[in-house]
Amino acid sequence: MMSVASAMRWLACMGLWAGLLVLAAASPALAQPAPASIQVSGGAGASPAAYRVINLGTGEIATYPRINASGHVAFSLIHGDRTDGYFYDGNAVREMGSLGGRTVYANDLNDAGQVAGTSLNEAGIENAFVWSVRGGMLDLRADASRGRSYGWAINKRGVVTGAAGDAAHPFLWSVASGVEDLNVTPGIPAPAAGRVLNDAGLVAGVTTIDDEFTRAFVWTRSDGLIDIDTLGSVESSPVAVGAGGEVAGNRFASFDDGGARPFLWTRATGMVDLGTGRGSTASVIAMTPGLHIAGSIGYPDGRQRAMSWTRQRGMRELGTLGGRTSAARDVNTRGQIVGFAEDRLGAMRAFVWSDRGGMLDLNRALRHAPPGLVLDQALAIGDNGAIVAGSNAGLVLLRPDRECMCGHTLGPLVLPAQAEAGVPLQASVSFVDGDRTGTRSVEWAWGDGSSGAARKIVEQGGGGSASASHSFSTAGVYAVTATVVARDGRRATVSRTVVVTGPGALHVGTAPSNI
Repeated sequence: MMSVASAMRWLACMGLWAGLLVLAAASPALAQPAPASIQVSGGAGASPAAYRVINLGTGEIATYPRINASGHVAFSLIHGDRTDGYFYDGNAVREMGSLGGRTVYANDLNDAGQVAGTSLNEAGIENAFVWSVRGGMLDLRADASRGRSYGWAINKRGVVTGAAGDAAHPFLWSVASGVEDLNVTPGIPAPAAGRVLNDAGLVAGVTTIDDEFTRAFVWTRSDGLIDIDTLGSVESSPVAVGAGGEVAGNRFASFDDGGARPFLWTRATGMVDLGTGRGSTASVIAMTPGLHIAGSIGYPDGRQRAMSWTRQRGMRELGTLGGRTSAARDVNTRGQIVGFAEDRLGAMRAFVWSDRGGMLDLNRALRHAPPGLVLDQALAIGDNGAIVAGSNAGLVLLRPDRECMCGHTLGPLVLPAQAEAGVPLQASVSFVDGDRTGTRSVEWAWGDGSSGAARKIVEQGGGGSASASHSFSTAGVYAVTATVVARDGRRATVSRTVVVTGPGALHVGTAPSNI
């Protein structure tokens, strides 16, 4: 067993304090039906952008989703005491399996469809892995005696970096060479971890000082590990590496300077503080290989604004959707930035921004969206323009509508958040059949072991709905799930938790009945 101090060192060196945030896949505050005006299909006032929606899964988001240039998506969702990894291959969502445990973090994805991450094994030990559709999940350190390991990033050549061994040394892995310990040189304290790398094999990572503070380094085969914090920060951490070996990240200049500041390091300039714009703090969240940075600027009054930084334009605020706050989450090579922003009513909405088009509420650019669907945050964007977003129907993919054969799209599951044992609970789901293939069935599962198919489905004009009723016999927390099955066999699922109270009653109505 690891000590608490050792566990904290692992968390710090792996950057889990920043990277493994848990985001709600559906926010109760955003569960109200979307205004009809935000679902546009062309015509006067419509945005030239249009996206079709694909349901990816429901549950709490365990790591930032990753999307590649082909529109494949890797992500992890929390379901009760499990954290499962998934891969969307362009047609269907696949569960990635595990190395024997109940936790899988999908941390990075390359354009070849390879996923790097961390899975618990049957003994509850963290193991770095690389996964692909063809090869499945490969344990990068199959020798259990070599301690725990974390897979953090993968480049287009299939090279993985992370941390390995109970002493936490940064490593590189490839099919040809296996695990290569990058060692810890004098002046670079352990524990340490590789966090990001580019296609040329330059690694940027963090060391952990005094069990608490992180400090950025780079590694190359010719130079080994180099401390790059030439500004003498009290803490620094890399976020992304450019194609030319540039490193972007965040730093704290001192304990009392008010907050984080972004930096860019190059061999020629060393670490350069990028400033905070008109705010008091700023942070990097993503960067393209060509050095387009996306992040946020913070103000003393609590406001936050999404920002863009390039060498040509410097740092710019991206505005909001009428409210006080916005934040960026990703940027692609086309200069599109995604994130979330407050609208004029104070609700958070997913946005996409471009230099030409400004900030667009993605809810206003959906084609054939089911009633009630609300996008509250955009989390990742691929170079093909596809966007991963959080919604009140779970994690979804927004695919640019270019003859998209997207199948059925489900809206949020509508049911009360709380029910009483022995009293029928009523639930309904709406959906859109984007391909007009027809609906084979709607299957209901209630989380207490009972399930059944809806006996009647209402469909008209490419849209449909199904309702059901169920009584729970005992109090507890149950995940209610509706799965719509198309005639071609494709399935789309939404789920929502219900809290059942009361002393319990006879189990009545185990099969759904249409209402």
